[in-house]
Amino acid sequence: MQSTNSEYGSLYLATCHVTLLNYYFNKIGMAYINHLVERGDYDAAARKCQKVLGKNMDLWENEVYRFKTIGQLKAISQYLPRGDLRLRPAIYEMILHEFLKTDYEGFATLIREWPGELYNNMAIVQAVNEHLKKDPTNSMLLTTLAELYTYDQRYDRALEIYLKLRHKDVYQLIHKHNLFSAIKDKIVLLMDFDKEKAVDMLLDNDDKISMDKVVEELKDRPELLHVYLHKLFKRDHHKGQKYHERQISLYAEYDRPNLLPFLRESMHCPLEKALEICQQRHFVEETVFLLSRMGNCRRALQMIMEELADVDKAIEFAKEQDDRELWDDLISYSIDKPPFITGLLNNIGTHVDPILLIHRIKEGMEIPNLRDSLVKILQDYNLQILLREGCKKILVADSLSLLQRMHRTQKRGVRVDEENICESCHTPILPSDTAQAFGVVVFHCRHMFHKECLPSPGNVPGIQYCNICSAKRRGPGSGILEMKK
Repeated sequence: MQSTNSEYGSLYLATCHVTLLNYYFNKIGMAYINHLVERGDYDAAARKCQKVLGKNMDLWENEVYRFKTIGQLKAISQYLPRGDLRLRPAIYEMILHEFLKTDYEGFATLIREWPGELYNNMAIVQAVNEHLKKDPTNSMLLTTLAELYTYDQRYDRALEIYLKLRHKDVYQLIHKHNLFSAIKDKIVLLMDFDKEKAVDMLLDNDDKISMDKVVEELKDRPELLHVYLHKLFKRDHHKGQKYHERQISLYAEYDRPNLLPFLRESMHCPLEKALEICQQRHFVEETVFLLSRMGNCRRALQMIMEELADVDKAIEFAKEQDDRELWDDLISYSIDKPPFITGLLNNIGTHVDPILLIHRIKEGMEIPNLRDSLVKILQDYNLQILLREGCKKILVADSLSLLQRMHRTQKRGVRVDEENICESCHTPILPSDTAQAFGVVVFHCRHMFHKECLPSPGNVPGIQYCNICSAKRRGPGSGILEMKK
């Protein structure tokens, strides 16, 4: 009992000793803080608060109010507890209001660094909105307000601000919080901000924002609608087929270089409408393509020759169509135009007999580079002769090789045993008693018949055909083996 009392006494004395030490430590620490404040070294004084005040919330709040009194809330703001120990929300709000009055940048820094649970978010949002009434275009305040809305999970409001500011994080915010329902009425803003990113996002998430909705939103901004539909077409030629008619005008107005590729690749474009638009705008190349696709190749060739005056393009067009009448039209049109005749002489040899053109050239007409053109015609002719001779040799060699192979095949023996059956009567081809006389016919197609099961030979005596292969139109096979015994 005496030992227990002694232990309790020692513990009590130790506790008193620690308490006394803490008291003197705090007293000395506070004295030092006061000394620093009196010297005007407010940052050092605020930094010492972390060690001296520790987890004593009352002391912390007293110091905050003292720093407020001397106008130095900014100095202590960065050292306030924000982990397990937290002061009352009013303390943090007081400091935020102080920054909001004098230092927008410092205010934005605190909002990013301080957890949103430290203060009443709605109160700060209201305060920021009050300041924005005086300075509605302040980008720093607007960005900070967007961050406050994000903390409060009011993503639609944050998104609206980010779009207004053209902030780089807008697409990240949409994807992170799945805000596709919130942007259905903000598609124009997204497109104005970054057309390429916006279109890619809309196409990648067409299950969340339908194609029809996007088109409806962009109907008053045709230049943006074209960008969207063009990328849609490049991804899938058929998905937006109901808008192909509208796209003709959009390409003609905003992107003519891609109009002809669109007309070539689209299978749902109304040709009459496209032709009307191209003719109105005097788009010759597109009109030529549409006329040829609609079957009016002669009119298309005429436009190439009269509107473009491009003999090479006319010749290329005639080659593509491979129509003798088009070549006649081209020759008739070119016959009084020496440059056109030169072009024809240089390119016509492999498609039309050059003599037809040469005979129609007027006597005395001067034709540029005529000698070179005639030399090229002769070279082309020699080349054709060489190609024909080469092809003939190959054909003869192949025919001989195949004939030899067929002959070797026909010379091979055909095995006939008890398992084979007659293709006519479906009984075993060999009789059970091989001592009796029998006759079997085996064709090269490997079909076998009893001789008596075959009909009599046809018009050519001595030649028999396989009934099965003849019926299937697979060609006749003459008997290669007749077995008798």
